[in-house]
Amino acid sequence: MLKKIKWFWKYYRKYLYVLAVLILLTPIQAVFQVVIPKIYGFTIDYLQSEKIPDDWLAKTITDIGTSFDLNPIVTFGVGFIIFGLIASVLYAFVQIHRAWMNCRLEFLFRQDAFDNTTNKGPDFFNKFRTGDLVTRMTDDVAEKLSWFACSGIFRLYEALLNVGFILIMMMMIDPVLTLWTAGPLPILIVIFFLTASTLDKRYDHLQSRISKFNNIIESCLSGIRVVMAYVREDSQKEKFKQAAEDRRQAEIDAVKITTIVDSLYMYIWQFGLIIVLVAGGYMVINSNLSYGNMAVFIYYVVWLVFPMFDIGAFLVKSRQSFVSINRLNELEDMPEMVKDTGKALTDGSFSGNLKFDKISFSFPGSDRKIIDDVSFEIKPGQTVALVGKVGSGKSWLTNLLPRLADPTGGSIELDGIELKKFRLEDLRKNIGYVPQEPALFSDTVRNNIVFGREEISQAVIEWAIDLAQLKEDIGNFPDGLETKIGTRGMSISGGQKQRLALARALAGKPNLLILDDCTSALDSSTETILWDRLHEVLPDMTAILITHRPDTLEKADNIFVLEDGKIVESGKHHVLMAKKNLYAKIYKRYQLEKSVNG
Repeated sequence: MLKKIKWFWKYYRKYLYVLAVLILLTPIQAVFQVVIPKIYGFTIDYLQSEKIPDDWLAKTITDIGTSFDLNPIVTFGVGFIIFGLIASVLYAFVQIHRAWMNCRLEFLFRQDAFDNTTNKGPDFFNKFRTGDLVTRMTDDVAEKLSWFACSGIFRLYEALLNVGFILIMMMMIDPVLTLWTAGPLPILIVIFFLTASTLDKRYDHLQSRISKFNNIIESCLSGIRVVMAYVREDSQKEKFKQAAEDRRQAEIDAVKITTIVDSLYMYIWQFGLIIVLVAGGYMVINSNLSYGNMAVFIYYVVWLVFPMFDIGAFLVKSRQSFVSINRLNELEDMPEMVKDTGKALTDGSFSGNLKFDKISFSFPGSDRKIIDDVSFEIKPGQTVALVGKVGSGKSWLTNLLPRLADPTGGSIELDGIELKKFRLEDLRKNIGYVPQEPALFSDTVRNNIVFGREEISQAVIEWAIDLAQLKEDIGNFPDGLETKIGTRGMSISGGQKQRLALARALAGKPNLLILDDCTSALDSSTETILWDRLHEVLPDMTAILITHRPDTLEKADNIFVLEDGKIVESGKHHVLMAKKNLYAKIYKRYQLEKSVNG
């Protein structure tokens, strides 16, 4: 529980004014509300006996009325209106702040969860699938947590104040009858402790079913072309149907236990009303209780139903919300693969000299080394190619340069400074990275190139487009640069996707360019023109390529051949071909693929 309180406090401490309003004005508003039934009772007793009730509050109110020449009935009526108006204004003021805080907390919860997600490494996204992350940032935050975080907590606070003040007022009328009325309270406490574990299990199961349901939707829609190509629509429909049924059953199970607990809290407390009607009625008949006090007592007991219902709702919602907090904490607690602790600054003028010194990389908890004791150096302005079979570690080796992950052994130096000593933002601004699968967004061509970098001018955009051999294609698009390319670029071809991703990388005018087999969808002539233009315009740029194109390999300044995470060969193309080892075999296979594909 203490951990949950600390979790909430880190958000509330930013809004101490709102917190003060909710904490200080809620009891004041509750006092005014609790007094109103007493004025109602005074009026009944005065009408019955034509005497001012022997109560300090009644005498105080009538004394004030007398000073304004008002008779007791009018005085009680005016007091009823004034107290009601003050209570209503305070209640509205508190509710406005409570509603605002609900919305603000929902935004903060979701923003923090998203920010934490964007800082994580590949191991995080291997553990949490997209649909699950979407569920945690939408359903867990909006449906389960945001209301509880403010309204849920402060409705409990308000309910406890109301219960406390009402019981005090009831004790002042008749302590014995009050004790009889409070009889159901121990039963409610027992119910909470008996149902807490069941509520936790039901809500946790429900959230996991919702995550699975969203995962299936996301996977199907993301791969809809493959689904249709392999005629797997019926299979996907069946998976969706089963996931929907599992979610439906989990929702029903959660609603059942919630309804049972809510009903018990609401209806058991109403036994107190029966006790008041029987015992209180008996006392009125024997003149031990006035009509006015009996009416007030009934009013208070009926009123107690609502705060007791709020207390019950809090106990139920708290279990549901704590499950959601745990799910958000799962995202937050998973350590980042890369820590931004560097202080060294770059002004974009580094030369691009790279040195890999005994680099190793593996995932936590895994004995398999993806990169194993790799050492080599790349001179400024060189174009280096990485070659190897699938799974040899080529992509992971390049991922270490922009620090998408850090090596688990050894070090990488840029211009003699270890990469970890650079600020991540400064380092990555000077690196152009084009992954194997172009990551495009459902936006315009322009926004996919600029990618939020407002400092990139129109002239630079056009320069990057021309360099990426995309100018003619964009000229044929219906709205040019403002053409929307659909989800993940579904409305453009594979080659256009790759060149658009390349234009995005070039627009930053990087000192180091990393291309992970990003020209595989280009024809040979387009790729040749592309490389000629790159070397012409950016002669001092260091480039690292992962490619299977023979023409590109022949032009590389140096080639490193990887196998099982280790460098087994290195040198220029003609040197490696003369050795007739692994590289020669891979190159001949690439040539064969080229001749077969035309």
